[in-house]
Formats: sequence, structure tokens, C-alpha cells
Amino acid sequence: MIEPETGSAVPLAAPFRFSRVDRFEEWLRAPAQLESMHPRFDVRRAVPAEFDGIYDLVNDAFGFKRSRARYDWIYRRNPYGTARCWVVFDRASGRLVGSTACWPWPMARGAHCVEGAQYGDSVVAPGWQRQGIRALRGKVWRSHAWEGKNIGLSWPNEKSRGAMIKRGHTARIVGPVPKAVLILNAKAYLAEHNWPALVSAAGGAVVDTAMTAWRKLVLQGQAGLAFEAVRRFEASVDEVTQRCMTWPGFWSPHDADFLNWRYLGHPTARYLAFALVDSCKLAGYYVLKIDGQSSWLMEFVTPVSPRRLASALLLHLIETAQAAGCTRLTFSAPPRWRHWKLLRAVGFLPVPSEIYFSPQGEEREVIQLPMWQWVPGDMDDV
Repeated sequence: MIEPETGSAVPLAAPFRFSRVDRFEEWLRAPAQLESMHPRFDVRRAVPAEFDGIYDLVNDAFGFKRSRARYDWIYRRNPYGTARCWVVFDRASGRLVGSTACWPWPMARGAHCVEGAQYGDSVVAPGWQRQGIRALRGKVWRSHAWEGKNIGLSWPNEKSRGAMIKRGHTARIVGPVPKAVLILNAKAYLAEHNWPALVSAAGGAVVDTAMTAWRKLVLQGQAGLAFEAVRRFEASVDEVTQRCMTWPGFWSPHDADFLNWRYLGHPTARYLAFALVDSCKLAGYYVLKIDGQSSWLMEFVTPVSPRRLASALLLHLIETAQAAGCTRLTFSAPPRWRHWKLLRAVGFLPVPSEIYFSPQGEEREVIQLPMWQWVPGDMDDV
């Protein structure tokens, strides 16, 4: 990993393994030049004992009720370390009025590990907006000795993008980024969107039959391949991930520890994972998120060539989503993601995207979209 004092990077091992040392205490002790200097607001780092208050603030600011288990999963149980949060208190009342979180995240540039982070839950308490809290908080946490060394991902919502534009950070907003949907059950999809019953029943059935036949034609060639449900990812997936996903620019190496935590250890979401086996050897894997009639393709890891491997993996995941009762399958990734061509060949269609990306880091290349690779598993709330 990058050492904050030197900025040096270390090569990925073969297969890669990231340090599991939680550096929270180091982060807590490292200097931040501007901390706690404002006359009205106290801006400082939070300790885990204060996380419950942060959870309440985020729920209140976003207007939802995310469970404690969901918060603890990413704030406390992240295998890469404890959440690093900057909080803002009103000095007069002692009230918590702002917070932003940084979750340690596996990150690399090419074949070298770098200090990575996922940024999110950036909120100001209702009734406390337009008092400069976001700008003040940003100035303080950017004065921390480590911040210039991080390479990070964040996914700003509309309000956050507005605040970034107001503060002159427009160049840090990339998007909307590509998003595509595959209709898995045209009959049900048409019914969902209030098409007449006769049209949705008859027309949808015809489309479903034609699409199933077409996909099997496009994705043929599965001889010698087998699929196994994944109950726990073992270290054997690391070699496949590194071989198939390494990218010259910025990317997130998802090793077995990450995959088990991100998906199989998630306390509230439902994920299905399957491994592709070719002649008794692991050749790839995928992860699907099932959310009612919707599904997300979270991970799709296999070589581009020979195409039969990716084709078989894609056909299996489509059938898995259909068997789970999903009417659509959604995916998002940068334009140069290596399997886009195959997804389009089987009917994934571009749709309007509400997803915006905000890369973090001081390197000039960080804000260039062609330098990046990610998958929905790198988004903080999918």
C-alpha cells in the first residue's frame, strides 16, 4: 500500500493480497492543519463510539431508514479498516450538524497497490444548509496529512453535485456514466409499465421466446463447462481476478476477502454468486444482486478470449436472474469496460443514467474517465 509519509507504491503480489492492518489509529493521530479552528463550528475526526450518532444524522438528512446492521457492515466491519469520518458540531448547542465518511477500499494503478478509499454519506443536518458547513468540512479534511495520497471513488447525488459546482469543483464531476438494461421478461415488463393486458401478454410472450432463442444462439459453445454456486469465495479466485481485471489505470482489485465481505457478508441485500469451471479449473465468476423484480450485475470476471467462457458465463447469469423472477438486469461501467461488446450483443440497451462519478486524488489523470475501471460492486449503495 502507499505509505502516507513517502507516497511510494508497492507492486501487486501474484495473486494480489492487501494488508488487513486497520490504520484507523494512525489516521486519527496524523496532523490536520485546520482542524477545530472555526469560531462557530467544531470540525474534527469521529471515533467509533460516535458512529451511532452519524447513522442517525445520515438517515435524517437523506430521508430514509438504513438499518444499523447495514451501517455497521461498512463503518465497522470493512476488512480494510474502520470508517474515517469527519464530523461538524455546532459549538453553542453541541449538536452534530454534518458528517462525511471515507471507507478504506482496495485500489491499484496498473500493477501497483495504492492507498484507496470510497467516499460517501456526505450530509448536513436539515435546517443547517447554506451556512458553509460543507465547504468548511472539506477544507479541514483536505488539510489532513494523508488526503493527498489517497485515490478514491465517490458517487455524488444531485445535492452533492450542486454543492461541488458551487464550490468550483465541476471538473471533479464525471458523468452521467454509462448504464444499460437487459429486459429479461418482456411480458411482465410491459405489464409493469401499464401496457394493455392483451398486448403485454401476447407481444411479450413472442419477444421472450425470440430473445431466449437468440441469446442461446449468440452465446453457444458451452461444452466442457460447469457452474458451481459460491457459498464462500476462496483464495483461488484471486488469480482469476488479477489475470482478467488488471487495468493500466485506476481499478479496484476485488480479492476473496473483499468479495466475501461485499456480497456474502452483506446484512440486508440478496446476492447470488456462481463460479465457472472449465475442465476442473476455475475460469471465472459472477455476482448478481436480486432486488424484487430488479437485478444488478455486480461482478463479471472471466477472460475476453476465448469468447466461449464469457458467453457461457453471461448466459448462465441471465438464466439465474430469470429464475429469480427478475424482469430486468442492470449494469454500469466506464465506456472502456472490457465486456461491453458482449453485453450489447445479447440485447443490453443504453438507458438514461442518474449515476455520476467523482474521482478523488491529486494526480492529473485521476479525473480522466478513460483511466478508470469499476463495476457496480464499487458503488457504495448498490
